[in-house]
Amino acid sequence: LNKVADAKGLNTISPTWFSIADTDGNISSLASQSYVTYAHQNGLEVWGLVDNFKEGVSTYETLSRTSSRQRLVTQLTAAAIQYGLDGINVDFETITTECSRAYIEFIRELSIMCRINGIVLSVDNYVPTSSSDHYDRAEQGVVADYVIIMGYDEHYVGSDAGSVASLSYERDGITGTLENVPKEKIISGIPFYTRLWKTNASGEVSSEAIGMDKADQILSDYKVTAGWSSETSQDYAEFTDEDGNFCQIWLENEASIEEKMKLVQEYGLAGVAEWKLGFERSSIWDVIAKYVN
Repeated sequence: LNKVADAKGLNTISPTWFSIADTDGNISSLASQSYVTYAHQNGLEVWGLVDNFKEGVSTYETLSRTSSRQRLVTQLTAAAIQYGLDGINVDFETITTECSRAYIEFIRELSIMCRINGIVLSVDNYVPTSSSDHYDRAEQGVVADYVIIMGYDEHYVGSDAGSVASLSYERDGITGTLENVPKEKIISGIPFYTRLWKTNASGEVSSEAIGMDKADQILSDYKVTAGWSSETSQDYAEFTDEDGNFCQIWLENEASIEEKMKLVQEYGLAGVAEWKLGFERSSIWDVIAKYVN
């Protein structure tokens, strides 16, 4: 939490605290009262995040039964009340098509308990493609308070080398979500990280996620200057390292973040979210603060 000291324009923090622990709908919790107290003293709302990332726990099995779905809703609501959380953020990923009806039913049921208890409900979504249409953003836009677009991982571990979040990818995410969700409920999620891509002599591609200062340090170490790519609206650099790997990097920095913030303003969205605190440098907040109230 010491990382919030430099953050200008930041009004909400979403710690990754809850997970579906088993198919009965119980949750595991890392929630901290002192964290919430500190955040509130610093004028920040806390939206506890719940994910479905635990290995071996079937989201479909958990959400497709009324009893386990209701246990999940009850435990999340109880935790939010117990710790004085301002909101719950649902970050369920890789939802299957067969799970889609149960998933949206869970969001509906959770939204009712949130509304009764004055808890803000936000739901994380991919940039819209046909493979995630079954997440039913339209219904999310009705029952949830905010729909958050995860505007990153355009290129990811295992993909070809490329930008994590080009400007056109961001724009596509926003325009695609606007087809189903009113703008005042949409939050644009942007990355504070980039990837250093390496292609070895036999053409194998690998990458690692790094923050802004580390990316700059790498370029400085190799005496490389990045140049603006109008294709992605990011600074881009390439070089060969001492092991003979061809290295590529599309930077997130003040310039690229400003372009992404302009989209938030252009489309009149509810706000911006960033993943994740600690990957940025303090000057980034000056850029963000120019575009948020």
